[in-house]
Amino acid sequence: MSTEIPKRRGRPPSGQREAILRSTLELLRDRGIAKLTTREIARHAGVSEASVYYHFSDRAGLLQAVFEEGLQPLSLLAQPPNPDSDRAEVLARAAQTLSQFFDEVLPVLIAAQSDPELQAALTAYISERDLGPHRGVAAIGGYLRAQQAAGEIDPSVDVDAAALMLIGACFIRVVERQLMGQAGRLPELERVVITLDGLLGAGARGSPESR
Repeated sequence: MSTEIPKRRGRPPSGQREAILRSTLELLRDRGIAKLTTREIARHAGVSEASVYYHFSDRAGLLQAVFEEGLQPLSLLAQPPNPDSDRAEVLARAAQTLSQFFDEVLPVLIAAQSDPELQAALTAYISERDLGPHRGVAAIGGYLRAQQAAGEIDPSVDVDAAALMLIGACFIRVVERQLMGQAGRLPELERVVITLDGLLGAGARGSPESR
């Protein structure tokens, strides 16, 4: 990827930044970081190569922006679920959100491992914002802990461990598809959610088994 930044000539039309981000992610998935060039990104996005540099000063900035874009789905996890929502439905929405997140950020994380500059920039970004799986465990575990306090979940269950199980299932399914080129060999997320939900409530005060 060229490091020379072309001179800016006016402000590019709106929507170009989003198109560049989408194209970068698509090309990362298809070709990897080694074949990712600003020229190919621009062609794929339907913009000039100068527009890529206009919005993103260098390769690290571009990859960081793609990673930031991938974080957007996680904002849904921070929103408290409707108290009247069915637990299985809440877990299913969380699983869909996590799957979308992993689908977006995994190509960037993989790309960063092969480039020391990108890896350092991404590691610093993650560290400064305290990002990581623990945030998902805290969000999902917090919801499950409230359910447990209300007598809806077996009091002996480690809800943080249960949250990590759901996160891990979502991650492994994305890895299977993106890194192994396979799909359909693992249980569907719906089955995972139904099974986890059943295990969580098996010994709860309000469940048939505890009556």
